[in-house]
Amino acid sequence: MRWRRGGGRAAIAACAIGLLSGCAGSEPGADTTSATPTPATATTAADAGVLLELVQLRGDVAGAMVELRVTNEGDDELVIERAAYASSRWSAPMERVDEARIPPGARRNLQLQLPEPTCDAAPLEHLATLELADGTRVEGVPADPFGQLDALDDAVCDLRAFASEVAAVEWLDPEIPADGSGPAILRLRVSPVAGGGAAVGTIDEVAATVLLAPLDASAARIEALPVGLAIATGTPATVVDVPLTPGRCDLHAVAEDKQGTIFRVRATQGGERVDLLLPSPEAQRKALLDWAVARCAALP
Repeated sequence: MRWRRGGGRAAIAACAIGLLSGCAGSEPGADTTSATPTPATATTAADAGVLLELVQLRGDVAGAMVELRVTNEGDDELVIERAAYASSRWSAPMERVDEARIPPGARRNLQLQLPEPTCDAAPLEHLATLELADGTRVEGVPADPFGQLDALDDAVCDLRAFASEVAAVEWLDPEIPADGSGPAILRLRVSPVAGGGAAVGTIDEVAATVLLAPLDASAARIEALPVGLAIATGTPATVVDVPLTPGRCDLHAVAEDKQGTIFRVRATQGGERVDLLLPSPEAQRKALLDWAVARCAALP
C-alpha cells in the first residue's frame, strides 16, 4: 500500500526544481538587478557527454541516502564543484558541495541526504544539476536504472498513512544487555488514533531481519513474532515487547551490516495488508550491533 497526498510541500519541491534550473522567483516589486550574478554557461547532460542516474544502494537505506551517479562519457576530465538534485517527491533540494574529479570513461557516485518526502501523488518532476569548475552548469533528468524512484519514499509515507488513519508505531527505549548476557528486548508502542472505538487495522507480526531473529515464549528462535493486536480508534496505547537473538554470528555480517536493524512490521489498514518498515533510531541501532557481537560470544 502506498499513501500519497498533494499540497504545499509538493509545490515547494517543484519550486526547488525551478531554483536548480535558474528560475527562482522573487518578492513582488523587489529589485534584483544588483543581486543577479553573471549566469553560468548552461548545457544539457547529453550535450556535455554526461550520464546522470539516481540510485539507492543497500548501504544507503538505513541512513536515508541516495547516490547521484555521474558517468563521464566525454573526452576531458569532469571537475564537479557542486551537485544538486530536486524532486517533487522530496520536500527540499539535496546538495553536495565538494570537488569530484571524474576521468573520461569513469563514473562516480555522489551521495546525497534525503529530506522528508512530500508523499505527493502527482507525476514525478525532478532535475539534477552539476556545477563544474569551468563555470558550466550541466542539467538533466537522471535515469532510474534500477527502477527505484517510485518506491524510495514508500516506507516513510506508509508509516505516515498508518499513523494518520490507524495508529502511530514507534520504538521506545529498548532493554539491551551490553555484555550479551541475555536477549535484546525492543519495545514497540502502538498508539491508536482518536475516535469512538471503530476497528481500523491490526498489527499482525514483527519479522526477522537479515541479522536478528525474534524469540518465542520458550526462547526458541522464530522467523516472525506473532502480535495479533486489533486496533480500534480511541483506545489506549499498547506496548509490544520484541525479544531478539542474533540471526547469524559471523563477524563480518555485523561489521558490514546495512539493513539488519530495520524491522518489517506486518499489519493491516482498512482491510488491506501493509508492511511497515521501521528503522531503528541510531542509538538503538548501535546498541544492537554491539550486543550482537557480545551475545554471539556468550552463546554456546
